[in-house]
Amino acid sequence: MIVDNNGLLLTTSSRNVPTEMKKRKVEKGSMISHLNKVFIIQLVFISLATVGGVMGAAKVVEDVLIKEALIGEAEFYWQHKDKYAEFPLPKTMNLTGYEVRDEDYSLVPQALKGITKQYQRVDLNDKRPIVYVTKKGDTKLFLIFEEAQVSKLALYFGITPLIIVLLIVYLPAFISFVFSKRAFSPVLRLVGRLETAKVSKKGLEKLQFDDIKQMGNVDVNTLIDAFDDFSKQLSQLINRERNFSRYASHELRTPLTVLRGSMALLQRQDLDDKSRRLVNRMQPMIEEMQALIEALLMLSRDEVIELSDDPVLINDLLKSTVKDTIRLFDPRDIEMVWQPRHLIQGYISEQLFSIVISNLVRNACVYSDDPAVIKVTINHSEIIIEDNGKGMTKEQIAHIMEPFYRADEHGKEKGFGLGLSIVEMICKQCEWEIKFESEIGKGTKAILTLDRVEILATAK
Repeated sequence: MIVDNNGLLLTTSSRNVPTEMKKRKVEKGSMISHLNKVFIIQLVFISLATVGGVMGAAKVVEDVLIKEALIGEAEFYWQHKDKYAEFPLPKTMNLTGYEVRDEDYSLVPQALKGITKQYQRVDLNDKRPIVYVTKKGDTKLFLIFEEAQVSKLALYFGITPLIIVLLIVYLPAFISFVFSKRAFSPVLRLVGRLETAKVSKKGLEKLQFDDIKQMGNVDVNTLIDAFDDFSKQLSQLINRERNFSRYASHELRTPLTVLRGSMALLQRQDLDDKSRRLVNRMQPMIEEMQALIEALLMLSRDEVIELSDDPVLINDLLKSTVKDTIRLFDPRDIEMVWQPRHLIQGYISEQLFSIVISNLVRNACVYSDDPAVIKVTINHSEIIIEDNGKGMTKEQIAHIMEPFYRADEHGKEKGFGLGLSIVEMICKQCEWEIKFESEIGKGTKAILTLDRVEILATAK
């Protein structure tokens, strides 16, 4: 990239890159946000799969392993009970057995009386143990497996192994995330470097990408080289455009100075009425051309607009500018209708303001047939210039700010279609707003909204 004394200056912050990356906000749609999203989705999916596995394991432990164990205990008890009438009921820390003969529940917990299924849970001693019921003849065997033991078994044989598996799966996922961020690191640094660039008027200063290139990412290095090449071409185009505006404006000054001097000599001559009218028409045109060239020079240099030291009474400046512009069309029948609803003042560039108003009024006069009426209204910070001319379609209004565009290019009115382009450029520089309303056959309304004006009085 090269230094351009008239283009844009891009300078990087003195903060080091890691600090930039830490402070850089992760915006929606960025690569790092997509990477975070993928990692979060992986964690959620793995967690849901693990929770499902844990619940499934607990269900397997309860419905399969424990049930099979209780069935085996019941078969073992009945086999030995047939051989030994006094074979004792199961009684361990985890398992308790009860016998009920002839539906006599007086010697067993009453909660067993309401059991309707062979394998279910019951409320017993503030717990919900699993009960398995078998029957042989008129004798029922109730085997009760404690709930606490079920939970421990589910923990030992289900949850604990799955937690270990979860940690084992999380670890490579996190490592993949870290390596992915490291792979994107050159791109993120490049984006951060460009985001912290600052703009000034002095030129296009080289951005330092050597540290990013040393990271060895081939794709990023190709992107940096392409950016450098594009910046060079862009800088050259900016130079060419601004130099043309500057040189053309400077060259126009010489013949314009000659014209001004000649016009001053003519005004001191003894002229007849017709010649005097011609001189009077030419004089404001030369002054306007001089102001227009100065404005183009200022805009081409991208200078800061110089505002007036004292507040400008906008009503007086507006009225005189409109009258001077209408006078250029003498002897046409053009009437100005002056409607100031407010008396306003502001710190503005009188030169640029006059150029904007002059262009708007000139367009209103050019595209209006005699007798033409130019209505000028001041409403708060709005200046409204309305004519009774041909009007425009919505499509024409959408293009009138484009350079060299003329709404009626085949009409008798002459011009290059640059006036409103200059108006738009000045409004952007001054932070004013310009918009148009129009209707075919009824005329056009231009509404200029000024920035930071003070209302001194209101019309009654």
